[in-house]
Amino acid sequence: MWSLKSYLAKVEACLGGLLPNTRQAVMEELRGHLEARAAALQAEGLEKEASMSEAIERFGEAREIGTALRDVHGPSSWGETLAGMILFLISGLGLILNEIPHDWGVPLWLTHLAGALLLAYLLVPAIGFGIGWIRGFPRWSYPYWGLALLVSLYMMHVATPGLRILNYTFGRNDLWGWRAWIPVSAMAVIALLITRSLRPLFKLFTNIWADWTRLTYGMFGFMPLLIGIGFDEVDRLYSLPFMVALTFLMVGTALAYLRSTRQWQRVSALLIGIILVAAIVAVAPTVYWLENGWVNVQGTVIGGTIVVLVMFSPALIGLLRRSVQSIRAS
Repeated sequence: MWSLKSYLAKVEACLGGLLPNTRQAVMEELRGHLEARAAALQAEGLEKEASMSEAIERFGEAREIGTALRDVHGPSSWGETLAGMILFLISGLGLILNEIPHDWGVPLWLTHLAGALLLAYLLVPAIGFGIGWIRGFPRWSYPYWGLALLVSLYMMHVATPGLRILNYTFGRNDLWGWRAWIPVSAMAVIALLITRSLRPLFKLFTNIWADWTRLTYGMFGFMPLLIGIGFDEVDRLYSLPFMVALTFLMVGTALAYLRSTRQWQRVSALLIGIILVAAIVAVAPTVYWLENGWVNVQGTVIGGTIVVLVMFSPALIGLLRRSVQSIRAS
């Protein structure tokens, strides 16, 4: 038999890192929610103590609920923040190394490092997806699962002639095809064996309903791909300083977002980061191609605007959630 007081105490013990006012508001909302559920069960015929115990039992284990509430309302820990930044660090370093001009006499080990970072960029999203599944898809993991699916779709149509993996050498016109899904599928199987549950996938979407910025942050993980596409065939020496600046912007945006304690701070971090990255990717190549006699300025501006709007389209989920809450309250 659960008592409301003991349950709330266990939940509150998991809310370390939240500001005092935020913690108080979260606990008051949780208390009100449980009391409303218990009242509904009591109206169905259960006794007062039994109705509260049943409401708590249905709501979930205290530690799990407390961890989820801390993840929604508080900043990510420094370990989680680092985990969320790794994707952008790896992709950014890969972009920088691939733009170093060949005539600079780059050491052989640096060339190998660039190739290793490219391979890591293909594997790390899948690994992050698997770890995110095991941990119930915390905030830092959202760029990983979206990019893992996108990279798998992209690699299906890519040929890598001469690449040798486990005694298999890709031919000249040998596309990755179904092989592109091996990393994601393997991590999904491992995560399912460890958790023995599909419940984390359910949390993946319920967390978005609770905080729409998670989905926007997830789509922010597509930025390295968009940067690569935007600067495709642009002179390496021209691109290099922009790659450095864009890497700092991506990592800085992830840091600011994950360490924010309030939603308006998270929205601001994403808004500034996405607009600045999209602006550089749209403007810098446009200037380059104008100097070389060709560019579709109107198409570039429209494309950049569409990217920003699509990435912030999850805000509609937040508006829908507020509307549903208003209807329920009335």
